[in-house]
Amino acid sequence: MKEIKPSLERILGIMGIFRLEKQKWPLHAAELQSFALELGKSLDFSKFHRCRFLVKSNQELVLDFLLSPGQDDWAPRGAVEVRVPDTEKQDTLPLEMEIKNLAPQKVEARSYCSVNLSEESRKSA
Repeated sequence: MKEIKPSLERILGIMGIFRLEKQKWPLHAAELQSFALELGKSLDFSKFHRCRFLVKSNQELVLDFLLSPGQDDWAPRGAVEVRVPDTEKQDTLPLEMEIKNLAPQKVEARSYCSVNLSEESRKSA
């Protein structure tokens, strides 16, 4: 998990700013990425196979993630529990975070590529 630490720290930092400004948690990576771009920042989700934002309450969110799978289709998995401390006011940035390593998960290999049809194939289609 060391290889994703810089990306994860940046994601969690922008998430804290998002929560402070919007008074809610982001619902998905695209919403957080859009917010980061508005701030002139960028987030690197390239090492992640999946990131899910699971809102537990207004005070707690779990970022559940799978890293890109290896050749055996098993992906390292982890979760970050993010909480607003009870002692803090709603308008402050400090968050409590706990990173957990979870059991790897088998994922299906998927390929997203365009298919170029030849001119003859298009005429017969």
